Amino acid sequence: MSRKKTIAGAFSAAAATYESAARAQVWAADCLVERLGTVAVPPRVLELGCGTGLLTRRLAAALPAGSAILATDLSPAMVAAAGAALPAISCAVMDAEAPDVAGPFDLIASSLAAQWFTDLPGTLARLAGLLAPGGRLLLTTLGAATFAQWKDAHRALGLESGVPDYPEAEALAALLPGAEVDARPLTLHYRDARTFLLSLQALGAQTPKPGHTPLSPGEVRRIIKDMGSPCAITWDILLLDYRREDGA
Repeated sequence: MSRKKTIAGAFSAAAATYESAARAQVWAADCLVERLGTVAVPPRVLELGCGTGLLTRRLAAALPAGSAILATDLSPAMVAAAGAALPAISCAVMDAEAPDVAGPFDLIASSLAAQWFTDLPGTLARLAGLLAPGGRLLLTTLGAATFAQWKDAHRALGLESGVPDYPEAEALAALLPGAEVDARPLTLHYRDARTFLLSLQALGAQTPKPGHTPLSPGEVRRIIKDMGSPCAITWDILLLDYRREDGA
């Protein structure tokens, strides 16, 4: 099975539990809408990785009447959940890395989906090309300090975690010339590391980085024990803001 099918399957399986565990996702969506600010003219909007509609609902509330929102996700079950909750919003299954929609869009928005992209630089360039002159790309993704405590616990035992290598803010900004990137880290507290792992499963976000060899049950138990109870886990949220200049 391809990695994308694995990711889509994990999120589809979590469609019913996603919002119960989505504390960081709510934070990221709120940060994005805050950064968006006031929009006077109803825009044409493309959302990528809509999930159950956390960001979609916030965009619909923040944007003026008459805005046209197309919410998309790789997971059919997530799209179905978003569509059921938001019957007035257009929803579609789509791979954000291969957008099969016709632009231009005044706003392209995505919250905590880009960390799953296989080709982040290429995808950012393609999305920028779908913007209308003056259009805006706003997305949140995960940065290098994400799950630092979990990774540290692995290193202390001579083990490698399955957490992907996420970019620093400066490196992310460099992928799309003209983009601004701000860090909005959030540290969450869990009863223990096992509860953290269960929350990732509830989100559908448990797929490890490519090539990772799963730890043995004994190794996982050692990490959970060493991290103690309660344990703190940091989500390093990066917010990218890019505007396409007129004529670009």
